[in-house]
Amino acid sequence: MVEIRGSCLCGKTTYNCSSKPLFLAICHCSACQKSTGSAFSPVVGVKRADLTVLGDSIKVFEGQGDSGKKTFRHFCSECGTTLFGIMESKPEIAFIKAGTLDDNSWYHPQINVYWDNHLPWITQLNSIPNSPKMP
Repeated sequence: MVEIRGSCLCGKTTYNCSSKPLFLAICHCSACQKSTGSAFSPVVGVKRADLTVLGDSIKVFEGQGDSGKKTFRHFCSECGTTLFGIMESKPEIAFIKAGTLDDNSWYHPQINVYWDNHLPWITQLNSIPNSPKMP
């Protein structure tokens, strides 16, 4: 089994999960686009009860999902990194942001969610040039 560990950018908040992932997804909803400042949010769904968060700089932003129920984005108040989210409509699941994993080599998404909101250029990423580092 993969050990799930991660942290924020500044390292003041860390987490680990004692169970295997429930799913690996890419969310294209407009809330994820806004909260990440990106085109999508890669997430790892885990049992919330098995997620342990360490550090005292965690803050929570309360929003509203398309269900009308509350969403809770947990982030580091020092560096602003969103670590995971909880949805009132699925309180038993924590949605870990895959970019915060200490080792993300095993992360291979299984599904795109909210695909109706995806940005049109996402499907063209393989056709543009790649640079291994900042050119």
